[in-house]
Amino acid sequence: MTSVPLLEVHGLHAYYGQSHVLQGIDLVLGREPLAVLGRNGMGKTTLCLALTGLLPSVRGSVRLAGHQLIGQPPHRIAALGVGYVPQGRRIFPSLTVEEHLRLVPRRGTSTGDAWTPERIYALFPRLAERRRQPAGTLSGGEQQMLAIARALLTNPQLLIMDEPSEGLAPVIVEHLIATLRHLVIGGLAILLVEQRLAVATALAQRIAIMVSGRIALETTSDMLLADPALQQRYLGVSAQRAA
Repeated sequence: MTSVPLLEVHGLHAYYGQSHVLQGIDLVLGREPLAVLGRNGMGKTTLCLALTGLLPSVRGSVRLAGHQLIGQPPHRIAALGVGYVPQGRRIFPSLTVEEHLRLVPRRGTSTGDAWTPERIYALFPRLAERRRQPAGTLSGGEQQMLAIARALLTNPQLLIMDEPSEGLAPVIVEHLIATLRHLVIGGLAILLVEQRLAVATALAQRIAIMVSGRIALETTSDMLLADPALQQRYLGVSAQRAA
């Protein structure tokens, strides 16, 4: 039996005023991770905003488990099962870790394995240690943990992550990748938007490369890593520089 894709994106266009940024994006995602790579300015963050309802000027079709997301407000898209970890974390500096986790509205699950603050603290013990600490005083890695925790507490089917490795030290990035692999094994679908080749290929075997608002190439991490010319053509970097 052929499984039904979790996320189906067809002919997705997005605009900022008169600027036509996304120009007919097509993507299909099951439960396996998918990484979207691209240089700066190629439309990767715009794709995240369009999928989560945070960019109103869009047209096309985006379906999550059969539900049409185009035209839905962000809170409704979140309630349908889309979690979002934005670029730059976007935490509230004056609120404590605990207050961040209490603010999140919860979406129920049918399997009984809902994310709770206690489960979050088990996944991220550092957050448990700092639960009463203002988020603005956390390290960059701890703030990224908090941003992921906040998204997980909505009990998403799909987690969209925009440049999660940005600004993090290599050892923290390694911990981030290990955490994401753990979530994938647990059944969470992840759409990872990245600029760093090493991070994207460490998590996802399926790779889509964005160029000027379009998906220019779909390939595998193995094929991309084995072809420096392909890396240079679409990303402008070698595997060594992207690590």
